[in-house]
Order: sequence, then C-alpha cells, then structure tokens
Amino acid sequence: MLDKSKKTEPTFSVIIPLYNKEQIVEKTIRSVLQQTFTDFELIIVDDGSTDNSLNIVKSIEDKRIIIIEQKNGGPSKARNTGILNARSNWLYFIDADDEMLSDALDHFWNYINKFPQHRIFCGEIIINNKVARKYSEGVLANAYKANFLGQLYQCSGSSIYHKDICVEYPYNEKLRRYEDLECLFNKYRNNKVVLLPIPVGKVNTDYSEASNARKNIREDFAGHLNFRRKSFWEKMALYNLYLGERGYYEKQINNLYPYLQYRYDILLLYKMLKLIFK
Repeated sequence: MLDKSKKTEPTFSVIIPLYNKEQIVEKTIRSVLQQTFTDFELIIVDDGSTDNSLNIVKSIEDKRIIIIEQKNGGPSKARNTGILNARSNWLYFIDADDEMLSDALDHFWNYINKFPQHRIFCGEIIINNKVARKYSEGVLANAYKANFLGQLYQCSGSSIYHKDICVEYPYNEKLRRYEDLECLFNKYRNNKVVLLPIPVGKVNTDYSEASNARKNIREDFAGHLNFRRKSFWEKMALYNLYLGERGYYEKQINNLYPYLQYRYDILLLYKMLKLIFK
C-alpha cells in the first residue's frame, strides 16, 4: 500500500509530447486525468505547435498538469525535455493522439511492486479496437528475439520505465521516425521486460501521420542500423527492420547498406527462423 503521508514526489510522471493535435489532444489528456490511480503528474511538452493545441491544453484545469513550451525540435526532443523535468522515478510516455485506459497506472503500480528488480513494464495496447499482441504474465527472456518474431509490440502508451534508464538512454533527437524503437533497442541490452497480460492504452491511427516514412532516411532509425558487436537476436531484429523499410527507402537504404543486398545467407537464415518459430 502506498503511504502518501511520506511522499513528496508523485509516483508516476506521464509525459505527452505535443505538436499540432488540436482535434484529439483534449481526449488524450482526459484519459490521463481519469486514472483510478491519482498520484501522478502530467507533463505536456508543447513542441512549437502552430494550431490551437496549446490553448486547448491551457484551458484544462488540473493541478497535476505541467505545461512546458519549446521551439519545434521533434518528438525526441520533447520527450527528453519531459524526462529532464519529471519528478517521479517512473515515467509513462503517451502520444498526444492516443489514450490511456482508466486503470492503466493501477496495473503498472501492482506489477512494479510484484517485480521490484525490473525497470521496464509493458502492457497490451489496443489498435483499431483490437489488442495488437496478447501477453502472458512474466519476464521476457529476450526482447530482441520477441521483437523479431512479432511477439512484442512495444510503443508509446504501452510501457512504464524507471527514470534512471530513460536518463541513461535518451531519445535520439536527430530522428523523427522510429526514434522510440531505437531507444528501446538501447534499453533492451541491459534490461529485461516485464509483460502485463492487460490492455493499458489505445492507439488512434487516424492521427498518426508522424509514422509515415521521411524524405531523408537519416531522420529514421532505418538510416542508422549498426550490426557491429551486437548479440545474435539484436542483429536479427535490426535485419528485420531493414527488410521492412526497403520498400520505403529503396535507393537510400541500398546506398547505406550495399553489402546487405547480396547477403542471401542472412536472408535464408531469416526465413528459416521465421518458419521454425511460427
């Protein structure tokens, strides 16, 4: 049981990077404020919005809301600003167009106490009214392997992180796409993931234009794939991303990784692993 009389800081810091989401941001904020677990702060980092988003945020009165305004620097910079200003040891990131389920923080708090030695907790996420991946409760043995096999769907809105690893592995501010995946791959090297067999949030795909491919691949994690000194399953997870992005960046990706075009041995291994673990 949480003894609030001895606490000076909130249990959770919920961080929302905001850029031009006037149509949906209020719904997102309300989903956070309606949490059954009430001991949290809500940090909203407005990343230079040019629409009415900031005015909408300022119109919502709740003492737990903290608004930070900055020039546009992208989602990574906004999240890093949130990390630096968070007062809690546990951070939850949610995009400004998604929603938390009302009991999400309650479930996370229960699992944090159940698995106190771990620092990453991932719940199920709902996309288009369907759970993206169903989990069994427990500690994931290898997050890279699970990612490669499609058994792990970890995104903004699905997870809680201890602040220490968020400070140790900040978001890459040069990236505008898959910056969250790059950050996760860094975290996985020294941390295991605790899975919650419970939905904690909803992704609204109608507002997800930021997930579209960039004109310059260097603004995408796919433009920074490094296979050196990586474990086997991390290499396979990176190769999986490479294959998935070739259709978006065919010329650019071939220029960056010319040796991968002709590594039919890796492609054969990839197909065999997919077949074996199907």
